[in-house]
Amino acid sequence: MTEENRPNEDSKLEESSVSDHTATAAAEPEHAEPFDDHFRPADIDQFTAEDTVAGGAIGKMLTTLFLYTIIAMSISAWWTFAQGE
Repeated sequence: MTEENRPNEDSKLEESSVSDHTATAAAEPEHAEPFDDHFRPADIDQFTAEDTVAGGAIGKMLTTLFLYTIIAMSISAWWTFAQGE
């Protein structure tokens, strides 16, 4: 094996320090606060109500766009095949 093909000792050192660093970075904090303490029950009820309204609006919008696409493509297909006759 020539010297050009041999792995560099510095690259081995860098690889080991990177893997050691990522292993310690994933540690959980010791005093994590529970999520439930951040919001009052009234706030959670308000978020739920707003999300329900937003979800309904998004559903109606997607339904309308889907139906528009079906109608537009049907008209386009009819017009295309009518031109061929």
